[in-house]
Amino acid sequence: MSGRVLHGLTWSVYGLHRRALLVFGGFLVAVGAALIALRVTGPEAGALAGPCGSPGSGLRPCGDFAVTPLSDFAGNLSLASTVIAWSPLVLAFWAGAVLTGAELQRGTAGLAWTQGVTPARWLLAKLSLPVLVTTSGLLALCLLYRWARGSAPRALSDEWYYPDVFVAMGPVVLAYGLLALAVGALAGLLVRRALPAGGIALALTGLAMVAGERWRSTLWTPADTVWKNSRGELGNSAWQLESGVIAPTGRRIQECAHTVTLPGCREARSAKQWYAVHHPSDHFWPLQLVETGILLALAALATVIAFRVLRRHHA
Repeated sequence: MSGRVLHGLTWSVYGLHRRALLVFGGFLVAVGAALIALRVTGPEAGALAGPCGSPGSGLRPCGDFAVTPLSDFAGNLSLASTVIAWSPLVLAFWAGAVLTGAELQRGTAGLAWTQGVTPARWLLAKLSLPVLVTTSGLLALCLLYRWARGSAPRALSDEWYYPDVFVAMGPVVLAYGLLALAVGALAGLLVRRALPAGGIALALTGLAMVAGERWRSTLWTPADTVWKNSRGELGNSAWQLESGVIAPTGRRIQECAHTVTLPGCREARSAKQWYAVHHPSDHFWPLQLVETGILLALAALATVIAFRVLRRHHA
């Protein structure tokens, strides 16, 4: 009986928020279609980004830059990563302003509770469908984005460690989406007014995303590379955090990484070792999984607090 009631509540949530769900579905379809189009044009952009040669060599002429197709691919793919990465902000505002805040403000939630629906079942039904749509939709965009990037690696203008790219490429974006829903639901239950709850949820989710970007490099131990006699290069695929010289005393001097003629770099003039602290490309998944775990823990905590707040209010 309880399962049937919950199933009926889920359908009522769909009927009540059908317009918002359809808008979000349209957003997913539009972004997905754009990523598929980028995947189709990717090989051409990759060929334009490759080496050039003289006529008859089989390569594009060196004077033919064909800037438009190449720049369109890289720029549009970068825009897609930004849209995907920051979409949880919209979910946070909607969850706070509409999913819970508006119903508590209008009193429709209290009406449902008088019809034999417990507050816990009401909140569970409110969250179940949005969680399903959010996880499946963001997962699809994440996979399509990775698929589009793989069509022309040489034409890319950003690396895996760029903030928006990092979020859009892995499960972190799903975790931010779930955190946004949980924070939004909690804000609506605490504030009980639509717009203030939506604003608070938006601000808290944005703060979490900015904090994740700020502290992401510390979530996994970076690699430490030392060169002797000459300075080496890490390549663009390495996320360089720090670089400098190692003085004969063993002291690392970051400020004198590129020149030893600056005032205060006298000790570095006799250095014969250079160092770099960085995350290689194979640190992508450890960083993704650690950040995802932290975000899911925060989302679970916000959900538990939301149920406790609702139970206390109902009591």
